Amino acid sequence: MSLPATVRHQEILRHLRDAGGVRSAELAKELGVTPMTVWRDLAALVEQGLARRVRGGVAAVGATGGEPDFEMKAKSAGAAKVRIAACAARLFARAGDVLAMEGGTTVAALADALPHDQISVVTNSLPVALRLRTMRPRVPVTLPGGWMSPVSGNLCGPDAVRRLGRVKSTVCFISATGYVAGRGPMDPNPLEIEAKRALAAGARRVVLLLDAGKFGRASSSVTLHPARLHAVVTDAPPPSGIVAELRRHGVRLVVA
Repeated sequence: MSLPATVRHQEILRHLRDAGGVRSAELAKELGVTPMTVWRDLAALVEQGLARRVRGGVAAVGATGGEPDFEMKAKSAGAAKVRIAACAARLFARAGDVLAMEGGTTVAALADALPHDQISVVTNSLPVALRLRTMRPRVPVTLPGGWMSPVSGNLCGPDAVRRLGRVKSTVCFISATGYVAGRGPMDPNPLEIEAKRALAAGARRVVLLLDAGKFGRASSSVTLHPARLHAVVTDAPPPSGIVAELRRHGVRLVVA
């Protein structure tokens, strides 16, 4: 029986950490799968920004030869993420709120902009929780438990989803890898998507934080139907097709 895709991905990332690069033929033999399966695994990791293509396989991202960590990803469109987070906190975080925050780096930027007290946070992200501990030490933070991704530091898997499914929040803040008109916000990792959906399910409102560079960018799976969103906060107007779709579903569009 072949290993599940998530386990194979972690094995590939472990090789990248240790050796800096891997070759397709070697991976197929070691993992006991076909070359086509390895190709799909490598494509998924490249799409997530966890590896880069080289001749014959993939190599680690970053000068150190390891996978990109949370802080490296946070630097991408960093100024836009700060502006989006500040706007979202001002509009959607109020005293007495229970805020659900998933593990995207744009959502993590909220930690610097939220009220210093009189709110509470539930998050499935260890980096987000640690950032809140530093930036907002008086804000109570709850983590659900579960399996922690060594790449993102997000808690996911069946245990996390079960516990997150019991959370009731005022607002759920999520981000995404991309947004395509006619489909909605999209992400590549099914475990991370399940955790996002569980957080969103118990929220009165769901607010998507997305820098404009992600509009029109596709990923492997839809995270949430656009109709489930209350608002989208971004840093520049999206394409007209996305604007029309958001309007059709009654989603508020905020350009920070």
